[in-house]
Amino acid sequence: MSVSITQHNQVAVICMDDGNKNVINHDVLDALESAFDQATSDEAGAIIFKGREGSFCAGYDLAVMKGADPQAASRLGRRGGLLARRILSSPIPVVGLSQGHSFTIGAVWLACCDLSIGERGAYKYGMTEVTLNVPLTGWALEPVKARLARSERIPALLHSKLYPPEQAQAAGFIDELVASGEGLTAALARAEPLAGLPRDAYLATKLALRQSILDSMNRDLG
Repeated sequence: MSVSITQHNQVAVICMDDGNKNVINHDVLDALESAFDQATSDEAGAIIFKGREGSFCAGYDLAVMKGADPQAASRLGRRGGLLARRILSSPIPVVGLSQGHSFTIGAVWLACCDLSIGERGAYKYGMTEVTLNVPLTGWALEPVKARLARSERIPALLHSKLYPPEQAQAAGFIDELVASGEGLTAALARAEPLAGLPRDAYLATKLALRQSILDSMNRDLG
C-alpha cells in the first residue's frame, strides 16, 4: 500500500493506493496516521482524503478480521476507529473523495468527513458487517447512522444493502456526486474555500455539532 500526501495551495491531498482494492491493515494505518500528522502540522487549511480510482476502500483485511485471533481483529478494528474519530474531530476541514467502491471502514471514514464526494460509475457503497458475521455496534455505527437518511438505516446497517452511487447519495453515504474523472477537481473546488475559514471557530462549532457522536465513540475507543 502506498499512502501519499501532496499539496495543492492550502489543501493537502492524502491518497491511499495499494494497486488493487485498498484493503486496510496496520501498515496502511501507520502510513495514514503519519499523513494526517503531517497535514495538520503543516500550513494546510484543509485535507482531501481519497483512495485510488476504482476503490476508495474495500474494508479491513479479512484474514485478520475473520482469523483465529479475535484480539488481533479487535486491535485492527480499533485503530480504524481511532482514525475515524480523528477525521470526525479534525481541526481543519476534511473532504472525502470516493472514486470507486467504499465498504465498511471506508464508508465510516467518508461519514466522518465534513463533506464527501463520489464519482459516477459501476461502484457500490455499503456497510457489509452483518453479511460478514460481524456485529455492527458502538463506534462504527454512530457516525454512519448520523449521516444516513432515517429510512435507509435498517436496510444499510442491518440488512447490509449495497448502493450504487446515485442511491448512495440519496441515502447519505456521500453528499455530492460528479461525473467519472471529475472527483479531484470537484473536491479541490470545495476544499479550497473551506481552507480559508477561521480554524478556532470551525473546530469549536464542529465539536459542538458532533459531541454526542464523539461521546459514544470515546466510550468505546477510550
